[in-house]
Amino acid sequence: MTENGGIEVSQVIGHMKKKGSFKIVIIGFILGLCLLLLGSFAFKDEGKTDSVGEAASTVGFEEYKQGIISEIESLCLGIEGVKSAKATVFFDDVGGSIYAQNTQIGNTNKTEYVIVGSGSGSHALYLGESLPDLSGVGVVCDTGGDDNIKNEISLLLSSLYGLPLTRVYVGEG
Repeated sequence: MTENGGIEVSQVIGHMKKKGSFKIVIIGFILGLCLLLLGSFAFKDEGKTDSVGEAASTVGFEEYKQGIISEIESLCLGIEGVKSAKATVFFDDVGGSIYAQNTQIGNTNKTEYVIVGSGSGSHALYLGESLPDLSGVGVVCDTGGDDNIKNEISLLLSSLYGLPLTRVYVGEG
């Protein structure tokens, strides 16, 4: 016993050795450490992110851009009187990563990211990528000089992509 009435560690260990429970405590301690290590290494998502919006994140910007260009060219070629079409598109921004957020509304509005995992493995919940907004379309096509066809293409692209007519250019090529 110590001066303040406590028990010394060496006394406890000596008592456990006499009773044979020291080995059980050591084995329990080693098993506990193994479980901690197993939990921190074995169950990590290797190379994966917690993703809800996986479809948006798998389409890169260039694929997105090429998809819109191909769609515009196909639509133009589907209009009677158009013999060839080449399109280009313009965007307002480049998009970015989207993460889940909790928002508390009350006296003070508070927004914070949703965190998943624990310890050094914690990270914000990734939802996907936001793709940029289309801001303009330019099309050069062979219409035989027919202004009605150019007008029809302009109206089609304006209504399809929600662009003002001043953001859609159709030229003869």
